[in-house]
Amino acid sequence: MKNTYSKKELSFMKRKLAFLGAILLVAFIFTYEGNTYRTHALDEEDQAWIDEAGEALQKIVEEREVMALVYLCDELPIRSEADNSSAIAGTAASGQMVEILDVAVDEDYQVWEKVSAEISGKTYVGYIPRDHLACSDERFLEWEELYGMNPGAEMMLAEENATGVYADIEEFPESYRPALQALKQQHPNWTFVRQNTGLDFQTAVNNELQGGKSLVYKSYGDYCKEGQHSPNWYFASEDVLKLYMDPRNALQENAIFQFEQLTYNESYHTEEAVKNFLEGTFMNSSQNAPGTDMKFYHIFWTIGAEENRQVSPFHLAARVLQEQGQGTSPLISGTYPGYEGYYNYFNVGASGSTNEQVIINGLNYAKNNNWKGTYYSILGGAEVISANYIRKGQDTLYLQKFNVSPTASNPIYTHQYMQNISAPTTEALSIKKLYESAGALENTFVFKIPVYENIPASPCPMPTSSTNVVLQVPSGYDAAAIYVDGVAYTPQVRNNRRIVTLPDGNAQAAVVYRYNANGAPIGMYVWTMEYRNNAYVATEQPELTDLLTYHGFSIRITGKAGIRFKTGISTDLRARLLNGGVNGYSLKEYGTLVMNNANRASYPMIKGGEKVISGLAYGTNADGSHQDSIYETVSGRYRYTSVLVGLPSSQYKVEYAFRGYIILNKDGRDITIYGPVQARSIYALAEMVLNMGTYQPGSAADTFLRKLISDAQ
Repeated sequence: MKNTYSKKELSFMKRKLAFLGAILLVAFIFTYEGNTYRTHALDEEDQAWIDEAGEALQKIVEEREVMALVYLCDELPIRSEADNSSAIAGTAASGQMVEILDVAVDEDYQVWEKVSAEISGKTYVGYIPRDHLACSDERFLEWEELYGMNPGAEMMLAEENATGVYADIEEFPESYRPALQALKQQHPNWTFVRQNTGLDFQTAVNNELQGGKSLVYKSYGDYCKEGQHSPNWYFASEDVLKLYMDPRNALQENAIFQFEQLTYNESYHTEEAVKNFLEGTFMNSSQNAPGTDMKFYHIFWTIGAEENRQVSPFHLAARVLQEQGQGTSPLISGTYPGYEGYYNYFNVGASGSTNEQVIINGLNYAKNNNWKGTYYSILGGAEVISANYIRKGQDTLYLQKFNVSPTASNPIYTHQYMQNISAPTTEALSIKKLYESAGALENTFVFKIPVYENIPASPCPMPTSSTNVVLQVPSGYDAAAIYVDGVAYTPQVRNNRRIVTLPDGNAQAAVVYRYNANGAPIGMYVWTMEYRNNAYVATEQPELTDLLTYHGFSIRITGKAGIRFKTGISTDLRARLLNGGVNGYSLKEYGTLVMNNANRASYPMIKGGEKVISGLAYGTNADGSHQDSIYETVSGRYRYTSVLVGLPSSQYKVEYAFRGYIILNKDGRDITIYGPVQARSIYALAEMVLNMGTYQPGSAADTFLRKLISDAQ
């Protein structure tokens, strides 16, 4: 059966073909034998066609905002006129969102779009070639098809189909391409836009680890956590954050929609699809939303589609489901004392370190903004998302969580909607299911995907273990060095915690020390550690505070030259450790370690360590005899000593390092805890004592010390 067309339709098609023919002719002339020519101005018929197309476009943009993304470039000038030689009004980077306002065709038959772009808080208006804009707005694409206003796309598609090389994918680093190629083969209508962040990946991760920006739920393994933030949430570990921040891990169908633009599209953002998605949730259609005579699905669809807002209702519904789960939060009960009738479905402003703080802060926000009833709560939340995020350059789920857009209105790493690092991935799956239920997965989607500098060669994997130790150091202690089993580590600092990465899972204890104004150690704080379920669990032991204390050096003033180091232990604590124990720990041994201080750079000063001498004060000797040596008792502390004697005069200026140690036992497992290291030489001690004027000039002690100094010269 033949197709029949009216005279008007035939005339329209003839004019369109004539216009496209003119464009193709120009394209041929411009490339023929490598020569370049200037063409004549647009003829009257073509200009009339363009004017008619422009009028049709105006009807669309007056009804809705048509958004697009800059792509197939690193950056592109926004021209003041539809002419490559006109002045530059601004510069748009790949991935920049623009609003299409009008169309123009230059004398070379190149199609330009007049656009408005908000870049770093400033608005620019000008022209960009159509070939460099990716758009998924169905009405706009239908208009283009009708008037032939994107011939470049047709030519590019033909070339891609012939070669199998896709221009949008070629813009990405090699490590992105296999996954994007697989998606393109499944969904040829999908377009991928590179967003250059200009950020070093590790630097971005380090910034997102700070200030409580990145959290994981309590159900995650301990190897994904770095301390508790609130009852149900924990600070994310570096490795699990890398998993979610690495865009390559989301380049598959169930996660890719975290890179979709969140604007409204009437062709597939249907009310019926929202309804189907919400069935089986607390927002199903069996009852009206609280405080309204409307169903949830109708509220989401109506608010999302409303003119001048144009937010994806799929995004709104998925976001509320992500935030509220089973719908049992006091933030949406409408009955919380003092906030009756107020709701906060999007958890806007709901932050704090306790559940009560989160609830009060969230409901204060709702009350201050008059979010009374479900409709006004969802309306208010949609306004926040639209005005403060989507319109400000954070126009994807990924960018709402990780603001790494250099052209967004707010500085990078700030103004992030959520702390939950898995939220973009979870919401992306919900949105994918929505599109699937609407039969819309083959529609023209545009995905804006961040690209980082110096990202690992392969996608960052899901962690399965960790050797990080996470400590919250009490006030007054020196947190610049964490001593784990006697070895000093310089910690990373995140969220008021100290993070130490250990070589294995065999560590037993961590210690920090307190120092006075002169740098002398005056206290210690202890954690015991256990490696279980592929992660360290550090347990504070406040009852072992100041377990070992430093009580200075003394020098022999008669006989053989020698240096004495004194360590103390509480008489009460020792008694408890010997009789019943402390938190299950009992005393087995304590003593002093000594080594040449110069060797500490190469050898750890630990019991049994190479070049380390051990002196026993309490415990069992090698011959099986029991030893319990107490030098003195002062202020409720037993002091025990180690004396280094018999050194030749050539060693008088050599510094020797000393530290106390103690071995505790729990359930048959020994744990060694170390006191602070202090180093002195006989020569330095002799000078110090003489300078203090402790002994009368000419006395035996004075003469002995002066000879030590003389012999050391």
